[in-house]
Amino acid sequence: MSKTINENTSTKTSINIQKSHIKEKSSHTAKEARKPDGSTSKFFRLDHKYANICLHVLLVVFFGTIIYMLINNWTDTKKFIYNLFSVLSPFFAAVLIAYFVSPIVEKYQGIIQKYLIKNGHKRIIKVLSMVFAYITVIGFIIIAFVFVIPQTGESISELASNIPAVYTHILKMLRELHQKYPSINVNIITDRLNEMVPDIVDYGTNIVGNVVPMIFSVSVSIVRGIINMLLALFISIYMINGKNLFRYQAKRLIYALFEEKKGDIICNTFKECNDIFSAFLISKAVDSLIIGCICCVLMNILRLPYTVLISVIVGITNMIPYFGPFIGAVPGVIIYLCTSPKQMVIFIIMILVLQQFDGLVLGPRLLGQSTGLNPMWVIFAITVGGAYFGVLGMFIGVPVVAVIGFLANKFIKYKLVGRNIKALKEWEKTE
Repeated sequence: MSKTINENTSTKTSINIQKSHIKEKSSHTAKEARKPDGSTSKFFRLDHKYANICLHVLLVVFFGTIIYMLINNWTDTKKFIYNLFSVLSPFFAAVLIAYFVSPIVEKYQGIIQKYLIKNGHKRIIKVLSMVFAYITVIGFIIIAFVFVIPQTGESISELASNIPAVYTHILKMLRELHQKYPSINVNIITDRLNEMVPDIVDYGTNIVGNVVPMIFSVSVSIVRGIINMLLALFISIYMINGKNLFRYQAKRLIYALFEEKKGDIICNTFKECNDIFSAFLISKAVDSLIIGCICCVLMNILRLPYTVLISVIVGITNMIPYFGPFIGAVPGVIIYLCTSPKQMVIFIIMILVLQQFDGLVLGPRLLGQSTGLNPMWVIFAITVGGAYFGVLGMFIGVPVVAVIGFLANKFIKYKLVGRNIKALKEWEKTE
């Protein structure tokens, strides 16, 4: 009996040992089947490193294919881009308006808080400052449409009507020049003028013949432009009103993509770039507006003709650093050279005095060190911007290069932190 019990016990023990062995084997197999790296089998193991490489390769192929298709169908691509920019033009205009109006709003906020409503509600102060800012901007636009543009048009019409008299006057001057200096060959200039006058007459005839389609096209463009401008004004109001919200959303995105320390650096860098860009553009725009107004007043005092037209040209071209004053003076010099050399000399002296005042007194007070660029880089920015983007490139080339230089300097400083370079320290000591 005891022997039977012992046999049963030994049998149960062997069965339990076999079961525990099977459990260990199955658990080992389960561990092999489900690894911590997410693979499900030792025969099919997904490596995250190679998965990331494959994902990047697929993304490169995908975007490369899209770029190839866009370049291969460049005509359709250009048409699509043009249509897209045409549709989004009110939003671009709204961003530009908001960019220039926002500092005016901030100025009015400070004035209202200081003098009108010292302990008022922030919402009321903000609404009042926006109303005053837009009244100021719209007032300038109304003045331009009521006074500046009509008088500029009258000056252009007067110049066009005086073309025959100017032509006769130039021929007379050339004959007198040839009589005084017979060695000078003026026939080339005379032939060129004789070729230009019929072309001008034909151009005028074509305009008269196509006046009805031209008026219709201009009317449609004006109506479309007015609608886009009104839409841009309303969008800019929402942009300025929600400026803090947009800034908060941009910061959320940056901090979601980067850790806090890098996010702080990126936010501060964007702020400094915006300060450089806006300080130059806004200060230069105010400077050019003042110079244009002073030019108009001086020309009226000196009784020079075509006052508004030339003052507008001088004010606009003054936005271009260094070369702007000379570019703005050229049309006036040419006009007065053809009409009255005495007026030309007076105009040149006036422009020289005005630009000295701008360079020594007005410019430093308004601009200060807004860009911090070396003159060589300013000339480089104007040359490259004008070559690739025309007059607009000459306007914004300087602040763009200033921002690029600021970012490059910040990157270089970051790379040189903690590095003791003797050559740089010796140069800093000598400077």
